Amino acid sequence: MSRRILVTGSNGYIGSHLTQRLLTVPQVNLFSLNRTYDTRIDPAQSLEGNLLTADLLGWLADVKPDVVFHCIGAGPRLPFEHQLQLHAEGTRRLLQALVDNGLYPRVVLMGSAAEYGVQDEAVNEQTVGHPDGEYGIAKLAQTQVAQAFARRYDLPVVIGRLFHVYGQTPRHLAIASLASQIAHAEMVYPEYSELHVYNLRSRRDFVHIDDAVEALLSLSELSQPNEISGQVFNIGSGGSTSISTILDWLLAHSRLDAAALKRVSMRLHEVQKEDNSFADIAKITQHTGWQPKISLERGLYRELNYWRSHLPVTQSVSLA
Repeated sequence: MSRRILVTGSNGYIGSHLTQRLLTVPQVNLFSLNRTYDTRIDPAQSLEGNLLTADLLGWLADVKPDVVFHCIGAGPRLPFEHQLQLHAEGTRRLLQALVDNGLYPRVVLMGSAAEYGVQDEAVNEQTVGHPDGEYGIAKLAQTQVAQAFARRYDLPVVIGRLFHVYGQTPRHLAIASLASQIAHAEMVYPEYSELHVYNLRSRRDFVHIDDAVEALLSLSELSQPNEISGQVFNIGSGGSTSISTILDWLLAHSRLDAAALKRVSMRLHEVQKEDNSFADIAKITQHTGWQPKISLERGLYRELNYWRSHLPVTQSVSLA
């Protein structure tokens, strides 16, 4: 039997990769909600509009989704008011429209490690969140809205709390920034190159986008969803790696020889400080069997090759 799956934000980073994966799954009838149409999906099965103002009630009555992946979000560079409205109020509107239509699909919500705030150890789903930035506050508010619907209406919603996802990310993010700058240095050599980097001593839990997508899919297939409704599941690698280690690996596997590397300098943009938080992924492994399959080395190799083929020769790269 065909499953009707709705992806909100299918044009965004996580949503786009998730949608591409769903297009390979047989017997999936795919729907999307975006500010602009996703050209991969039939326009008759897409809603173009703002999550805060669109007629969700009428549209969802026709869609009748079996599964909803809620990927719409506002990035940390946007004004806090917009982040909070989209994550909290936008999510409330979506879930309320489902309930008002008498629809109880499995809902998988995109959470963020930013909800935990700065930690110096492995964090599990019982770790109390102390977000120290506006984005983390907005995402935690979104989680709390979803949990309220789970309690009040028995809506089978779970939160996949994503750590630092990488793989074809925007170039201002850590791994993509380093890989794209090194790919640029390879192109322009023997011209002088300068790498713009942030905190090299910082350690992060990096999980490849392909693994993150498989984790989200596994959450949508949980048996007895009502028993775990409202619960959070960490999605990460289960370990941490310093930005310095990643930079060293990328340089060692670049096409720059020793002479070329001497011509590459590094410009630091941030006070060097240490922090070390990473995901305890025992819960999602226990409930779904999911574990990351793409090693960091394999993912970095993919990332470097990606930017080698996607970076215009004439375009300089820096970390904004």
